[in-house]
Amino acid sequence: MKRVYACLLGNWVDITDKGLLHQRSALTYVDEEIQDMFSYDYINVSYENKNYRIHPSFIQIVTE
Repeated sequence: MKRVYACLLGNWVDITDKGLLHQRSALTYVDEEIQDMFSYDYINVSYENKNYRIHPSFIQIVTE
């Protein structure tokens, strides 16, 4: 199982089920964009009715 975490305001949050990356589910985005993710200056994260603009290095993918 794959989990996606984002560092939002200094806290690592599991966004796998409730977060969006560029308006797509976190897993879909990672599966489709992982090869290009670090060519972007930022990633838009939507989580709990808030929007964050973070550097790709603040996204972690964990496989369990």
